[in-house]
Amino acid sequence: MLEQYQKGNHFLQQVNPTLKLISILIVIFFMISIYDPWTPLIIFVVTVSVIMLLGGVSLRFLLLLLLPLSLFAFSFVWINVVFPAERGTTILFHIGSMPVALENVQTGVSLGLRSLIFASWSVLFILTTEPTKLMLSLIQHCKLPPRFGYGMMAAYRFLPLFKQEYDQIRAAHRIRGLGESKGVLSKLNEMKRYAIPLLASAIRKAERVAIAMEAKGFDGSRKRTFYHLVPWTRKDLAFGTGLIIFLTGIIFLRNIYLI
Repeated sequence: MLEQYQKGNHFLQQVNPTLKLISILIVIFFMISIYDPWTPLIIFVVTVSVIMLLGGVSLRFLLLLLLPLSLFAFSFVWINVVFPAERGTTILFHIGSMPVALENVQTGVSLGLRSLIFASWSVLFILTTEPTKLMLSLIQHCKLPPRFGYGMMAAYRFLPLFKQEYDQIRAAHRIRGLGESKGVLSKLNEMKRYAIPLLASAIRKAERVAIAMEAKGFDGSRKRTFYHLVPWTRKDLAFGTGLIIFLTGIIFLRNIYLI
């Protein structure tokens, strides 16, 4: 499911991964000084709409990803209502003997929505960016040393292999009559039985990849050419310009309605 969205042919999938990474940092720094609940709400709604319309992500799948993060966001509201640094003066209602103030609710909602913005932009980046394209973009445009970039790409490619090896080890243990463990100590021993061969396999693979990369000159000591290029395009310009215009419009609206 994840690769299906990452390899899609929608607008966001064609934006340079480096630009998307920079845009996340811009949004994070923009939200540092925002404390009202309306600004993050607008940004969150627009972000979700952009992921759906320009990224081709279904609303059902997006909500499935954001639901656990919404519970985390609600914890900010609960903490600010129950354990506020300073109790507000506008009392809305009481929970037992505890007053619930409007100011504390607004602060909690603002912090919760801020966390959802960070989560939604992270989801946008993950669902619309191929890891290989990301590493190539960082190597070509951000001068990431090839030994780190290609090493991370190799490590990412090993994840499905580790899952396959885990299933093989698990099946081999079942054939030998070990079966599934039920107690806590048995579970720990079972994890140890799985971890040792997986770790040994990972060390062997890492050593082989390191030797292969060293032999092929992936050490950053020379200027290399690339078979796959990740160039800057007009869609990158449109994405960056749209983000700047959107954030500028948010600042303009805040100056009108909140000051």
